[in-house]
Amino acid sequence: MKNENSKAEKFFGAINKISDYMAFLLIVAILAAVTIQIVGRLADSPAPWTEEATRIFFIGMVYLGVGMGFRKGESARVTVFLNWFPRSVRNLGRWFYVIPSVGFFCFMFYTGFELVVQQYTMNEMGAAWMIPMWLVGLFMPLSAILGILGVAENIILHPHLLEGGE
Repeated sequence: MKNENSKAEKFFGAINKISDYMAFLLIVAILAAVTIQIVGRLADSPAPWTEEATRIFFIGMVYLGVGMGFRKGESARVTVFLNWFPRSVRNLGRWFYVIPSVGFFCFMFYTGFELVVQQYTMNEMGAAWMIPMWLVGLFMPLSAILGILGVAENIILHPHLLEGGE
């Protein structure tokens, strides 16, 4: 069992490092785009692409954050109420967290995938950057996958968090 947990820890650790790195890059990109936007406005020469860039990076950051927030049950969980009940009810509480969360992420993946297909089919492009918008749309299904992996990480590596523990 310890060997299986070790493999799971390595797998989830790698996924978490990749998503952390992506989040860091998006934060740096937002900071850079907003700084360029401010400096350009102060110099009476604003760059029109900075608004679209900021919006794209922010959308990516929000979706990435949704998926990342489920790593250790940090989202959609109210432990105060669970702690009021006996252990048997707290064990049921785990499934009131897991089933709706996975269901939501499955719905989010399906909807996000449909959005990406629609954007690709219609050849939708960004106004200033002229990048294919399906690349931006990929954040939604990616976030859903990260969310499902986060719930799985909770079940495998942090089951005590699902029982109202900290």
